[in-house]
Amino acid sequence: MGRLQRWAKVPENWLLVAAFAFVIAGSSITQNANFWILIAFLTFFGVFGRKAWRAIKTTLDGRRDKIQAELDEAQRLREEAQSVLADYERKKREAEEEATKMVESAKIEAERHANDARRALEETMRRREEAAVQRIQQAEADALREVREMAADLAVQATAELIRENLDETRSDTMIEKAIREVGEKLH
Repeated sequence: MGRLQRWAKVPENWLLVAAFAFVIAGSSITQNANFWILIAFLTFFGVFGRKAWRAIKTTLDGRRDKIQAELDEAQRLREEAQSVLADYERKKREAEEEATKMVESAKIEAERHANDARRALEETMRRREEAAVQRIQQAEADALREVREMAADLAVQATAELIRENLDETRSDTMIEKAIREVGEKLH
């Protein structure tokens, strides 16, 4: 059986079978056109069928391989696009987290600056208040000293006037000098 199958696969053997059938059929076959069409078809199919089938199969296999390659490329591109999308979403999420952290950090920094500014303002106000209190105390001391000096001057003048009117000259000079010294010592 194996030998017969190998013999049937060779196209030239089919030509021999057709020629043998023609010889056996004789002259009656020559008058029937359908028979010759069948013989021509079988001969053509026997000779060129295998080559045509190989060409068709090669073309179809090529198209199949090309389509498969395009499908594989499309699958690869899809996976790459999904990877890029996932990477983009990860970066977007990281950027949003970083922005949130930056906003929180900025709020904390702003609060710290506000607290520093408040403390600096309070310190400045305290120093100004102390300076104002010192100026007021100095002004009070200056005013009190001026009042004392004026009072002392008025007292000295009044005393000098009273003494002049009531005392004689020698005695008055002695008392005036003594009073001036006492007032001067008390003020300083």
